[in-house]
Formats: sequence, structure tokens, C-alpha cells
Amino acid sequence: MGRTGDHRGALGRRPFSTYHCPVRLTTAMLADSAQVQGGKLNILGGGFETIRTRAVPVVHRNLNVALILEIGPDERNQDLDIVIDIIDEDGVNLGVQARGRLRVPDQPQLPPGATSLVPVVSPFFNVRFPEAKGYTFIIRQGDNELGRLRLRVVVVT
Repeated sequence: MGRTGDHRGALGRRPFSTYHCPVRLTTAMLADSAQVQGGKLNILGGGFETIRTRAVPVVHRNLNVALILEIGPDERNQDLDIVIDIIDEDGVNLGVQARGRLRVPDQPQLPPGATSLVPVVSPFFNVRFPEAKGYTFIIRQGDNELGRLRLRVVVVT
């Protein structure tokens, strides 16, 4: 057990909520179409995790990763690099990657210490899925993994 006033648990680790991470992923989903307008995330055909096809390999012409990121006040006015990689269930990288840089300005209307929710869309065009199996979109900010999205390709007859 930790000392009085120490936020460490029985295993000597701090609870997740006390770790400092520049960006927190609050929402993530795959969508057929997504866009950000006026600070809002607009999604069509979102929340799926399976692509059904008659044969593999299959090329998905338009696939969007829709995210809502929570940005802390200390991370405003900084360049935050967001990277999304796709791997298969065996851990093999498909060689498909999305990269972007995010900068959230100061927001004086917010109370001190408040975080900002920032919608982000990352489109993927003509992604080739070579086999009927599971795939994972790994979402990172710098060296921090923020989350993962699953996708399964299945062959139907």
C-alpha cells in the first residue's frame, strides 16, 4: 500500500486517472462517411466493425476513422501529432498510415483547468484488406497509444 496522501494502489501503481497524458481519446468509431463542421462531428454509417465481401482481397474505397479527443489546458497551443496505423490480427502492419498535426488554441471562455473536446476525422481511401481476418486501427499521439478500433473482414456467399 502507498503512504498517506500517495495515490498509488496496492501494486504500487498510480490509478489511470492520475497519469498525465497529453491527449485522451473519448470516442472512436469507423464510419462510411464523417466530417467536422462547426466543431461538431457528423457521421453517416458509423459504428461498424465488420466488412462483408464475396471475395478477398477486398479494397474498401472510403473508410473514415472518427474520433473525439480530450485536450488538456497544458496541451493547448502545441503541435500534437496524431498517427493511425492498420495492422492485421497477426501484428503485420498493412503499410497504411494516416498522420496529422493538431493544434488547439487557448479558449478563454473556459474555466481554469477545463479540457476541450475536439472532433477529428481521418479518411482512408482504397485500403486493401488481403485476407478474411481481423484488423486493428492503432491510434497514437506521440509515443502514447490512445486506443484501438477493431475491424473484421468476412467472406459471405
